Order: sequence, then structure tokens, then C-alpha cells
Amino acid sequence: MAEAHLSLLLEMISMLERYAREVQRADLDADRETWLKVKAALEVAAQCAIDAALDLVARRGLGTPQTDRDAFAVLGHAGVIDAPLRDALQQWAGMRNELVRMYTSLDLDKVHQALAKTAPLRTFHAVVARELASGT
Repeated sequence: MAEAHLSLLLEMISMLERYAREVQRADLDADRETWLKVKAALEVAAQCAIDAALDLVARRGLGTPQTDRDAFAVLGHAGVIDAPLRDALQQWAGMRNELVRMYTSLDLDKVHQALAKTAPLRTFHAVVARELASGT
């Protein structure tokens, strides 16, 4: 399961990085299709990271996180990820919640800014890929 999430996560990161180069903030106001594709890619990327985190927590037998954000806290506490990465990934989990629940009143400035913040997702992708390769 984590392998499929990792593959999709990498695809979404690449897409988001392309959107960061191509999509202007005004495009999110002016074009509903652009808004929708950016929103969807952000949401899927965040969800893939969350799912991979939950899978890794389970593989390592680290307990049951109470929230999506908590999955990253558990990995941080176990030393799988460092504190700055934990914090950044917890922000992605929060972004995912906003994207899913606040679709009519989304902060489009925040959405556009998120396009430039994919580095933690890339780092986490590498961490999970390493963990899977080592048999964790």
C-alpha cells in the first residue's frame, strides 16, 4: 500500500512544482478549472503523505495516532523524521483538512503559497522509500 502512495505522491509533487511555475495567484480567482486542479493536487499530495505516514507507523508498531497530524508526531518522536520535517508535514495535514472541508471559503493566497512548499513532501518521500527498501 505505501508503495502506491509513494508513487502517487511523487507524481503529485511534480505536478505541484509545475503549477508553482505556471499558475499565478490571479488564475485561482479567474479560472475555476485551474483552482480545482491545484486544490486537488494539493489535497492528494497531502493525503498520500498522511497515508504513507500511517502505514509507516503501523509497520514500525508505533501505536495508533489519534489524528493525521499525530502520525507525523509519532514518527518524529520515534526519530524517523526530525522536528522541522515533522512540523512541516503537520502543516500539510492541516492544509489537507482545510482543502477538504473549506472548499467554499478557501484562502487562495495560502493555496497558492503551498505550491512553493513541496520540499518537505520530497524529503518525506525519500524517508519512506528508504524505510520500505530496508524492510521496515
